[in-house]
Amino acid sequence: MRRSAKAATAFAAVLSVYLAACVDPQEVSQMKSKVDEIQAQQKDVLTKLDELAKSQKEILAKAGTGGAKPAAEAPDPNKRYDVSVGNSFTKGPADAVVTFVEWSDFQ
Repeated sequence: MRRSAKAATAFAAVLSVYLAACVDPQEVSQMKSKVDEIQAQQKDVLTKLDELAKSQKEILAKAGTGGAKPAAEAPDPNKRYDVSVGNSFTKGPADAVVTFVEWSDFQ
């Protein structure tokens, strides 16, 4: 068993030396420089995003709204509106309890 372990270790060492000899150092350096370039671009993008976030916060702080719009009040469904019909066309009795008024634009 001892002999096969030594043989396997020797085979692995020879194989790793052989594979290391197959690698082109110029290709490795090109890949490394490309990776470094991509990492630099990522840092630039992250820096610009941070600057945009800061400027957005400053703009919102100057506006005083904090980015939130004031809530509009909902109309009261129980409110009674008095609308003068004037001399408009009507149908039905003049003293009706309920009057429907319609506005329309004929364009």
